[in-house]
Amino acid sequence: MKDPRVDAFKGMNNVLTKAKGLNEPSTILNAHVDADGALEKREGYQKVIDLPGAHSMWTDGKGTVLCMAKGVLYRVVDGSQTYPVISTGQPDAPAAYLEISGLIYISNAHWTGIYDPATESCEPWGVPLPDAPILVAGDGSLPAGTYQVCFTVPGPRGRPSGNGSLVGITLTDPGGISILNLPAQGLVWMTDPNGSQLYYAGNGDVITELPDSPEPIPTMWASPPLPMSSMGYAHGRVWGGRDGRLYYSEPYQPELFRLVDGFFDLGNPVGMIAKTTGGLYVGCKDETFFFAGTTPVEMVQRSVAPGVVPGTLCYANNLGRLGANVPVWIGKGGVYAGSADGQVVNVVKEKIQVDPQQDPGAAIYRVKDGQTRMMFSYQQNGGDQNIAMGDDAACEVIRKGTVI
Repeated sequence: MKDPRVDAFKGMNNVLTKAKGLNEPSTILNAHVDADGALEKREGYQKVIDLPGAHSMWTDGKGTVLCMAKGVLYRVVDGSQTYPVISTGQPDAPAAYLEISGLIYISNAHWTGIYDPATESCEPWGVPLPDAPILVAGDGSLPAGTYQVCFTVPGPRGRPSGNGSLVGITLTDPGGISILNLPAQGLVWMTDPNGSQLYYAGNGDVITELPDSPEPIPTMWASPPLPMSSMGYAHGRVWGGRDGRLYYSEPYQPELFRLVDGFFDLGNPVGMIAKTTGGLYVGCKDETFFFAGTTPVEMVQRSVAPGVVPGTLCYANNLGRLGANVPVWIGKGGVYAGSADGQVVNVVKEKIQVDPQQDPGAAIYRVKDGQTRMMFSYQQNGGDQNIAMGDDAACEVIRKGTVI
């Protein structure tokens, strides 16, 4: 933009090809829209850090700034220096971040980890499942019958891991069970004779009697997550996309996932997970779904919008009748915003042609000088085109996949 200022700006329009003048240009480069509708030249920026291949920058707004480059997680300090935190040892890929209870959970398509700002270090996300027990019969007062036994081990936050493999042992007469390979700090879980429910049986390597106050195992068949290319935290659970599945953690236990059955199968790659008070938006390559509800067992899935551009999700603090903390993203044919109950709005409608490639993009929401701004970066099909959004937007409403 060469002119320092354009008044009476009506918004960008690259659909109408006739000459419209500067009040309604077809393309805008390096410009901002002021609150009074004027178009002004954007301020410049300068490079402050050399970090080849840097991507996936994230901050908690409290001083922690992280990014990835060539498979290494970096910490950015004072906006001018970078320090390697950990090498993942895996191929480079875009990363997603979640802040939960003061810890930063990180995942990409090949690796997972937890960054602790207090120690400025990274640890594994969850603990590996313990080995199967090695059991032999011994002396004791356990009733005769067949018992199933397994271990759990404590995680770094004190919560138990998922259970390892079950091993059965049959006592033909009353007796006890000796354990030959109890892990350090391991906990033992055992069924009643010929039973199926596992109960806490102590932390010793010999079991001679049934527990007085049976406590059922709380983490049955749970395990650490698989690497996930997109993530969200909503309704007390971590939700993560891996290929065509949407996995979810156990309630308020982000390190435990039931990988055998704790997922929704969506059929095409997941590129976005957006939370609302009434459910979740899950954007895939071909279409976007809304999962109405707050627990997996009650959720109702429906298609609400076209496929998404991964990495282009941001949240608007206030978006008129759509409310507060509104998810906004780039999808096929537009810029979409979603209400808490699954109503989707295309906020550019017929004024701006949005025909994105579905390679990863980027988004940012910020408030500057009292004005709300959302900026998106993505690859447009058929050439390079940039978009800008003013305060006035024509809207197209899509409900249950149909324009209304």
